[in-house]
This record gives sequence, C-alpha cells and structure tokens, in this order.
Amino acid sequence: MVAIVTRSEVLAPLWSTPLALLFLDGSHTEESARRDQDAWVAKLAVGGTLAIHDVFPDPADGGQAPYGVYTRVLESGEFTELPGVGSMRLLRRDR
Repeated sequence: MVAIVTRSEVLAPLWSTPLALLFLDGSHTEESARRDQDAWVAKLAVGGTLAIHDVFPDPADGGQAPYGVYTRVLESGEFTELPGVGSMRLLRRDR
C-alpha cells in the first residue's frame, strides 16, 4: 500500500488502476464533494466498495454534501447499499 496526499483533481486524471475500496472523506462543501465524486467513483471496480463518511440525511445533524454524493451514487442504479456504521455509508459497485 502506498499513501498519496494531494488534491483529487491533481491525482485522479493520472490514476488508471481500478480501485477495490474508495473512501470519500473530504471537505463538506457541495463543490468539493461533487469534484471528488466525479474524479473517483468511476474508477471503482465492479465489486468494489465505496465508503462515504459523514452522511447525514437530516441537515440538523451535519453537512449535506456527503449525503448528496451518497444519494446520487445510489440513484445511479450501479450500486447496492451495504450495512454502514454511524454516519459511514457503504455501497458496493454492481456494474
């Protein structure tokens, strides 16, 4: 395993290996969350797991940007929801 610390828009265009696990835990602005979604979700392999941190359906509980990513990805029809823990949501890529 190799840790790489950089901005999504820098690394994503260079990344070609399908991901088995994608953990999204970035800024909670809508712009940043969409940028991470657009940059990385398509790189997740079929059968891979998408983990999204700080998913709060109720705006009173937390920011809505991670929840927006979660709902958009789930509504794509390409993912199945797995059991999550607390504010962590897990989705498996089916196609």
